Amino acid sequence: MAKWHFWWEKEFSDVYENIYVRTFVEDWFNIVQITANEVSWPKILDIWCWEWHTTKQILDRIKWDYLCDLVEPNKNALINAEYFLGIENNIWDIFNNTLAIFEPKNKYNSIFTSHTNYYWAFNENDYKKQLDKLFWLLENKWKLLILTLPEESDHYNIMLRQIYPKFNYSDYIINYYKSIWLKTRTIRFKMRMYIGDILTTKSLFDLKSFYRFIHNTDSYPSDKEAIKFLEKIKKYQKDNYLDFKDDLIIITN
Repeated sequence: MAKWHFWWEKEFSDVYENIYVRTFVEDWFNIVQITANEVSWPKILDIWCWEWHTTKQILDRIKWDYLCDLVEPNKNALINAEYFLGIENNIWDIFNNTLAIFEPKNKYNSIFTSHTNYYWAFNENDYKKQLDKLFWLLENKWKLLILTLPEESDHYNIMLRQIYPKFNYSDYIINYYKSIWLKTRTIRFKMRMYIGDILTTKSLFDLKSFYRFIHNTDSYPSDKEAIKFLEKIKKYQKDNYLDFKDDLIIITN
């Protein structure tokens, strides 16, 4: 099985169930619809499909015939993705790989990835290699679609410490592709998270679960650390929501 960077910090489901409940669904499905509209067909690649949820939301909204390959480093997640996507979606090949070691059988007209760029590499030089590899996987008139967070995201604003390096931020990706003379454009979305329940209770369970998601950790914070985290949430929240924002970066040749 291919190793996923930071997988030991990601193999816990309750944090993600918590975040799905918080997502303001109209915002997210606007993102999904516009991403689907941007996909070039017929040959599509999803880099790090996770367990299938976002992949299905996008593929369900593509109006043309397509074939989609999946790349996913975690074997169990890939098994789930192959099963659930295979019911209604046109899945061709699946690859239990990281992006770094992925060797395709074909080239693609479109590649998309949703919030996985944080796990591609440990350092900036390796990260650049992954950015380069993506556009070498494409052919003819192509599109590369990367959905990720901008530096202005409330996700980053409320963190108590720096978790992700700044080369993961959307501005870095945009500027890198511009520097090698590729065409880029960006669509900025709202992606609001409901935190009204956290703000209206003295209990700390939901707050601590949210802390784990934001800080990418399987460890619960102390009460003191959780209260400190709550103060940052109060600073950035508006009408019981945080706006994580989302950038869809569209790279073309």
